[in-house]
Amino acid sequence: MKQKIIDVIAVLFGNFLLAVSVAYFVLPYDILSGGVAGISVITKAVFNWSPTLVIDVLVVGLFIVGAIFFGKEFALKTALSSIAYPIFVEILVRYPLNLEVDELLSCVFGGVIAGIGMGIAFRHNASTGGTDIISLLANKYLGISVSSGVMFTDGIITLLGLLTYGLQDVFLGVVYIYSSSMAINRVMVPKTDEAIAVYVITSEFDKVCDFIHYTLERGTTILDGRGGYTNEKKDIILTVVSKNQYVKLSSFIDKTDPYAFVIVSDAKEIKGEGFSYDFRV
Repeated sequence: MKQKIIDVIAVLFGNFLLAVSVAYFVLPYDILSGGVAGISVITKAVFNWSPTLVIDVLVVGLFIVGAIFFGKEFALKTALSSIAYPIFVEILVRYPLNLEVDELLSCVFGGVIAGIGMGIAFRHNASTGGTDIISLLANKYLGISVSSGVMFTDGIITLLGLLTYGLQDVFLGVVYIYSSSMAINRVMVPKTDEAIAVYVITSEFDKVCDFIHYTLERGTTILDGRGGYTNEKKDIILTVVSKNQYVKLSSFIDKTDPYAFVIVSDAKEIKGEGFSYDFRV
């Protein structure tokens, strides 16, 4: 129950940050940010449709898609996002801050704030709704990292802005997208490269190994260890996982053995099955 409450608070906070980015940076400056907000900027210019109405419709529609492919738990958390995010946007646009900042700075700071919000939601196995569900689908079925999926999806939407906006606006949109993607990376797994080496000392040895083998579909190496103070023999699990898999592994360990000792380090270069060539089960 405690973890569920934390998840709800985190998802709400993540959506609030995303709404702040949209209400105070994207919509006032017509930034081609990608996502449903970027689409709303384009449809406003082409059809003069209400941006908040477009956001509401797209968020609900994509939520239905996410619920079909990701199951009950994801659907419940994303339902929270699909309700909270449009409400936050509706409220915030009614209380504008009128920030007087350069367009480039608005893209950088708006992108970082949005990325932090989305990253927080992703860390808690949820989505902020909207087009990031497409990125999560690409991660699940194509193995594309979430941040790369967000950058690709938003990049396409931003390029569509060429139909109504100039090249400078598209470039500013790219800055926003890049900033948000980098922020997502840092929030999901701080200060890591493409792969992560994880050492685990746990009393739930078999459960953790099974999770790594059968859920993450990664291998493990068992190292012999001995406590320096207790002189007690300890088995150490060594595994290398991707960024997105680390989030799942960390969550599983927290639930299974809160007292487990975990060391995480960057794996700058990985060669072998699952990384430098295709993984086969």
